[in-house]
Amino acid sequence: MIDNQKLNLILASGSRSRKSLLNGAGIAFTAHPADIDESIIKTQNTKLGINPAQTAQDLADAKALYVGHIISQEKPSALVLGSDQICHLNGQILDKPGSKANLSAHLQQLTGKTHTLTSALSIVQNGKIIFRHKDAAHLTMYDLNEAEIADYIKRAGDDVIHAAGGYHLEAIGVQLFKQIEGSYFTILGLPLLPLIEFLRDHGYKNNKQRGEF
Repeated sequence: MIDNQKLNLILASGSRSRKSLLNGAGIAFTAHPADIDESIIKTQNTKLGINPAQTAQDLADAKALYVGHIISQEKPSALVLGSDQICHLNGQILDKPGSKANLSAHLQQLTGKTHTLTSALSIVQNGKIIFRHKDAAHLTMYDLNEAEIADYIKRAGDDVIHAAGGYHLEAIGVQLFKQIEGSYFTILGLPLLPLIEFLRDHGYKNNKQRGEF
């Protein structure tokens, strides 16, 4: 188990999903969202021909480094966790819809096709990146007609317009898919198992043996 008394983890994100995953796993953290303009990195990477998976990693790095720079002098031993997720189809990044009108067009692009969600994490300590990981999941959507898309948008609520892909798999969005390949945690936006493995391997594991007090 992760020993939270040894752990000083700062999440460089305000994502409710990532907070929920960490809370559910029993990992203590403090949230300090990174104030970066993601569109600048996405636009620059697209112009340079950098693939979407690497863009997810670059965004995670940027978030962790931004917050890590702020706290490195005060808390040099703290671990700063940056994470980001990119939805992409045939090598093209699909931004979060941002509105219900965009959500409809977004889903029309994805319907009947297999798209990819790449989630990346980066850990910074004392201003330096000490761990990176990215993982991909592949999701195949049913061939939805206009009425089904409209019904989904009506039932899904406003939050999905801010979600990669335009859905929450842990909610009604799961009904959009006929096949999913990949980690559930990756789909929710944080490769949780590699994070836990890193923490265990780097001394944040509770080493008490049975019978010790």
